[in-house]
Amino acid sequence: MTPNKKIQQIQKSTSRLLQLADVNEPPIPVERMARLLGAQLRYVPFEGELSGLLSQEQGRIIIGVNELHPKTRQRFTIAHELGHLQLHHSSELHIDHHYRILLRSERSSQAIDPEEIEANMFAAELLMPQAMLEKDIGEQAIDYEDDEMIRTLAHRYKVSLQAMIFRLTNLKFITL
Repeated sequence: MTPNKKIQQIQKSTSRLLQLADVNEPPIPVERMARLLGAQLRYVPFEGELSGLLSQEQGRIIIGVNELHPKTRQRFTIAHELGHLQLHHSSELHIDHHYRILLRSERSSQAIDPEEIEANMFAAELLMPQAMLEKDIGEQAIDYEDDEMIRTLAHRYKVSLQAMIFRLTNLKFITL
């Protein structure tokens, strides 16, 4: 599948989820969305670099989330695992080790693991939908030095500042 077709698939999938949950504005209730898809959330104090996991056994879907991580990372982890669930339809255990937001794990930050990259694209689109950001930002691009605007958006969408900067940059909403 070409990168543009994959992006379109991700946008379509996240749009369906937003419609299913009747969500029209941020912050996106990612925990409620996971439950709507039949997933049970388990918050566990994982040791080491483990961010989260997705397990599907005998019709049960479990998303494990590292409760030691900040709430913004937990939200991203849930959205990331929902990405695996929606895009990759795997029935095996999937474990995600510590990753930098939008740069995934060490492997996926090197573009070695396309499924990790796709799951992070899904998480970014789900938590910070392009259409909602466009509505919030309006016609003007954001200056990369406008810390206040970027912090305001991160707070509104309940994501980390780093995640918001990456998202705005990837969408070319930030000007240099």
